[in-house]
Amino acid sequence: MLNCLRIFLGLDIVDISEYLGGKTFKKIIGLLFILYFIISSSILLREFCEALKIVYYPMTNIFFVILFFIFAIAITNKLDFSSTLKTNLIIVPIVLISGILLFVANVKNFNYATVYPILGEGFVDTFILGVGNIYSFSSIIALYFLPPFLKKIQDFKKISIISIAIFIVYLILTICTISFMFSAFMSKDEILPLYAAARYIQIGTFFVRLESIFLLIWIMLFACYLSVASKFSMLVLKKITNVKEIKIFAYPVAILMLAFSLIPGTYATVKQYESNIYPYVSIGFNYIFCILLLIFANFKKTKERKT
Repeated sequence: MLNCLRIFLGLDIVDISEYLGGKTFKKIIGLLFILYFIISSSILLREFCEALKIVYYPMTNIFFVILFFIFAIAITNKLDFSSTLKTNLIIVPIVLISGILLFVANVKNFNYATVYPILGEGFVDTFILGVGNIYSFSSIIALYFLPPFLKKIQDFKKISIISIAIFIVYLILTICTISFMFSAFMSKDEILPLYAAARYIQIGTFFVRLESIFLLIWIMLFACYLSVASKFSMLVLKKITNVKEIKIFAYPVAILMLAFSLIPGTYATVKQYESNIYPYVSIGFNYIFCILLLIFANFKKTKERKT
């Protein structure tokens, strides 16, 4: 995937789709990406806000909790993309440090017996059926849009590998923290298990009950994720509509996210989508559809070079 993107100098996957199938094909692919960004982000927004509602705002209508993030998205979307990227450069290291602190501070509370049996239900369930868990890396979709923002396209592979490595480290730390402390959370879909783990942190007699600080960090991280997803949606809209100014899509994208996030009637419906639908949609779109598109474009590029 990295090599297929690197040979198309400075082009993202929407531009590559135009090279492969023309302007009509580009618009179809662009619409698919917009739907994917907005719907998946909206469902995750609803789930995160439901968790916040349960923890802090049990008597508040979910609409107002979601509206807080929508206002933030709308304001951020009016800014340049560079400001969003710079904000992520500040937030991501803080999140990684918080994950390390959460793991290290709770080592004394770990029950390492939960790791056994090492292969879980067996080799098949762990390594074959467990392949479906690769949807956790759905944020890899950002790499398809990264090349146009790089000053040196030759650094694309290095940046991608570093980004994936950082995500793997954070994912391993958080999974270990949850599974070693609350193995039941993994099967019961408990609300904000990391928040529960943060409540056990105690550093001396002064630093106690730090869960609110961790939650604030996660809120900032989630806001950054929503900002990037909405900016990518706006970028694709600009490409398929040939509009010069991208900021005119700021409010429409935010409103669409609000509308889609309010469609599920209950939190159970959101969890059902996340558990039974989203993993397959993410795997099919990120790892099958997009990679096939890049492979076909690569074949066409190779054929043109030979002729």
